[in-house]
Amino acid sequence: MRKASEILYRFRGYILALGAVALLACPAAPFPHVSLDALALKGGGTTCIPYIGTLLFYILGIALRIRARQFIGQHTRGSTHEAAVLVTTGPYAHMRHPLYTSNTYIALGAIFFHLGVSGLFHIFIIAIAFFEYALARAEDRFLEEKFGDTWRAWAQRTPMSSANIEALFCRNSGGSPARTVLQAFRADASTWFWFVFFNLIMVLLKIYTA
Repeated sequence: MRKASEILYRFRGYILALGAVALLACPAAPFPHVSLDALALKGGGTTCIPYIGTLLFYILGIALRIRARQFIGQHTRGSTHEAAVLVTTGPYAHMRHPLYTSNTYIALGAIFFHLGVSGLFHIFIIAIAFFEYALARAEDRFLEEKFGDTWRAWAQRTPMSSANIEALFCRNSGGSPARTVLQAFRADASTWFWFVFFNLIMVLLKIYTA
C-alpha cells in the first residue's frame, strides 16, 4: 500500500495531465446563445449554469490554493512526500488538505466548462474526486507515520476537506502566513501557466466546433 501511495504521489502530475487530455478528447459543449433571457436564467438560460458553476469553482479553487500556499512550503511540489513541520494554521486549521481541495474545485470548473451538464461530466467528477481522495489518504498515512500523536490529535479535530469559508478568510487561525498573497501567487507560477494554457485550449475547441 505504501509503495502504491508513493507511486501515485510521484506521478500525480502526469495522471492529471492524462485526465486533462481525456477531457479535451470529449466533445465540447457549445457556447450558449447569450440573450436577456439567458442572463436572467429563464428558459434557455439554464445553458449558462455550467459557466456560472465554472466561475464559482474557479474563484473558490484559486483563492483556496493561494491561501494554502501562504502557509505551506514549496516541498509540496516535489515528487516525494516531505514535511519538516506539521502545518496546522491558516486553512490547515480548518481542513487537512486545502491544496487537494483547491485542485478538485478547479477541475470541477474545467469539467463544467468543457462538457456542460451532460452524461460524461459525472464520470469525470467521480474520477477526479476519487483521485484527489486517494492522494489525501496517502498524505495522511505519511504524516501520521512522521508526526504520530501530534498528527492524530490534529486530524481528529480537522476534517479532510471542508466547504467552510473560514478556511479562506478567517484570520483567527493560530498563526501568521509565511508569504504575502502576491508571493503565494508567484510560488505557483507554473500552475497558473498551465491553468491559462488549458483553458485557452478549451475555448479554442468550443470556437472550432461551434
